[in-house]
Amino acid sequence: MGMKRCILPSILLMLSLEAALLVAGRPSVDGEVGAILLPSQGQVADQQAAMAAPKRPWKCCDRARCTRSIPPICTCVDEAFECASTCKACVPSTRNPSLQVCEDQYVGDPGPICRPWECCDSAACTKTDPPTCRCGDEVERCAPTCKTCEPSTSDPSLNVCRDAYTGAIPPTCTPEAVAAGGN
Repeated sequence: MGMKRCILPSILLMLSLEAALLVAGRPSVDGEVGAILLPSQGQVADQQAAMAAPKRPWKCCDRARCTRSIPPICTCVDEAFECASTCKACVPSTRNPSLQVCEDQYVGDPGPICRPWECCDSAACTKTDPPTCRCGDEVERCAPTCKTCEPSTSDPSLNVCRDAYTGAIPPTCTPEAVAAGGN
């Protein structure tokens, strides 16, 4: 009976020693084997890896096409009159050859939107291609991307973003607006 009680702790002890040897044999940030790695050194390594990672080829994107992988692989399919200077593969849009699309891919978060609002129920857009839109929605607080946020004329406790945006027509905010035909 005494022998059976000793087998399990002995096995656990041997496995923990093997794990310790594996960890001790791993190179540290400086390349030394067996060196102790402090938490601050790990942060430095993470920052160095982030600085070495490629930058997103676009500043902002309204229509990102991303894979479902982790991290996602994204392409921004926004149409513009001119691609960003950081874009390496700028091609004419298939929908409108006078517009350009950047076909560069980026591994990671696609970044912030370009529109001055996330969504809009009362968008007024021109018939040009691409359209120039303004949003008349009255909100408690304008989106962080809005540059000209003014009090509403009908209710001073609410605000309206007065920015104009040239690009895709924004999505609606409420399901009721979609059911009613949107704007």
